[in-house]
Amino acid sequence: MGEVNNKSTLGMWVQHFFGISIGLIVSLFSVRLIVDTSFRMLYPFVPQISEGLQVSITVFGWLLMIRSSSAIFSPMIGSLADRYGRRKIMAFALLSQFVGMAGISYATGWWTVLPLLFCGLTVNAYLPAQQAYISDLVPFERRGRALASTDIAFAVSGMVMMPIVGRLINDYGWRTPFWGLSILSIIAAILTWNYLPETKKRTLGKQASVNMWELLRRRNIQASMGVSMLFFVGVGIYMTFWSIWLSADFGFDALDLGLMAQQIGMAELLGAILAGLVVDRLGKRRTSLIGVLASAIMFALIPLARENLLTIRILLIITVFWVELGIVSLFPLYGEQAPNARATMFALIALGNGIGLAVGPIITTSLWDWQGLAAITTVASVSLALAAGLIALFLNDTVE
Repeated sequence: MGEVNNKSTLGMWVQHFFGISIGLIVSLFSVRLIVDTSFRMLYPFVPQISEGLQVSITVFGWLLMIRSSSAIFSPMIGSLADRYGRRKIMAFALLSQFVGMAGISYATGWWTVLPLLFCGLTVNAYLPAQQAYISDLVPFERRGRALASTDIAFAVSGMVMMPIVGRLINDYGWRTPFWGLSILSIIAAILTWNYLPETKKRTLGKQASVNMWELLRRRNIQASMGVSMLFFVGVGIYMTFWSIWLSADFGFDALDLGLMAQQIGMAELLGAILAGLVVDRLGKRRTSLIGVLASAIMFALIPLARENLLTIRILLIITVFWVELGIVSLFPLYGEQAPNARATMFALIALGNGIGLAVGPIITTSLWDWQGLAAITTVASVSLALAAGLIALFLNDTVE
């Protein structure tokens, strides 16, 4: 009886603190972990996967750019989520990921473009729909915490899943994690379609189609897209450059890179947790500014580490802590720029994120041979500083 009461008390506390039930948080987090693992695993293992696909690192950078270019479909998918419901779009996205991950495991060379586009479509469809789904369910004063409860899946994918992926690649070959994630994706799609409850609050279809063009004319929406593009140029650079750098200059193999990704994931988790705890109290705009500006400063400091591996590890870990804090803080801030069309708004942000993620790896792989590390980190630092300026000038932190 005491155990039942303890479970009931925990459930009530979670419901009060986050605004949604513990069962729903666990379900959404688990599926998000599959999506985030599938997305991020291409970055730490650039040398191993590019070799398996029989392409150069530079060509692989272009393949990552093409994957991110699928973000062009995000606004259309966001409108569909506002019209027909978030759950349907989330299930569709997971089905797309199943096709993409299975396809990559059998592809070589430029043929990898096709399954990569399916994987890119997953991220740009699932994340906006899930963020809108949570925002529909949770009141404003708890929304930052609720979004953070699933956003930490990205950090956990680095901390827990990347070492596993690295070991699988080392022991069984680069295709193995793709097979496993494709199976998990189809299972998640079936469960999402059959068991995830649909939200009652949903923008009417006619209103959603009008809002797309109305949103694009508003200055705070334009600035939000600018922030997302500039910020995710820095994110794309970070996700790509450290594995290339550590492999080229320090001889890291897949297992070493997986363990480094684990340390990075731990820093991301701490950043996401801190953001979730302070974003609703300190303010979504203020917390975002702190994270973005601190990230810009840390990027500028990275080249000062030179050949000191311990210092490099510390700087990489501190940098990603602030990057993750910025990411988690920005999503609830974006959601308040257009509360009546959140799925569409998050889809526009996904478009901006996708453009940034498309540009970031190309900048990294192009500058690596041409100008080196300092040029790469300088571009990231300037991009993040410009994003902070747009946040300060144009983004609102109040319910409209």
